[in-house]
Amino acid sequence: MKNFRISAVASLFVLFIFLMQGCSFSTANMSSFKTAKDKEGKSETTSFKTGDTIYGLATISSNPGKVKVNFSLIPEAAEGLTKGESIKGAEVSVSLDGDGVATFSLPVSAALPSGTYKLNADMVNEAGEKKDSKSANITVANDSGE
Repeated sequence: MKNFRISAVASLFVLFIFLMQGCSFSTANMSSFKTAKDKEGKSETTSFKTGDTIYGLATISSNPGKVKVNFSLIPEAAEGLTKGESIKGAEVSVSLDGDGVATFSLPVSAALPSGTYKLNADMVNEAGEKKDSKSANITVANDSGE
């Protein structure tokens, strides 16, 4: 009986410490990230051309609360664009409450130079802390010959 009381008091103490620390037991994560030519992700690819739409699909799992997925398209080697600098207009934030798929979409216009790009997806919690991140390397071929 004495051991039971000691164990119970120790357990309550540990629980109290976790509650006071504001510890989160969330295991929310980005379980997958892919790029495709269709919104459903059935035509998975990393190669796009003028007239296509780039879709980025980030699957969020084990998410008990709210998160945002911040997408950004960043040139790696594309003429006229600064490597590593996010493209204006190609930054999107998608909010999710619980599990689900956050979707990025960007039509490939003739104004987007041919080259290689990185599509980033960063999952952040309500406090703004980055909890997971994934990226996909893609190529764009512009029909205008650029």
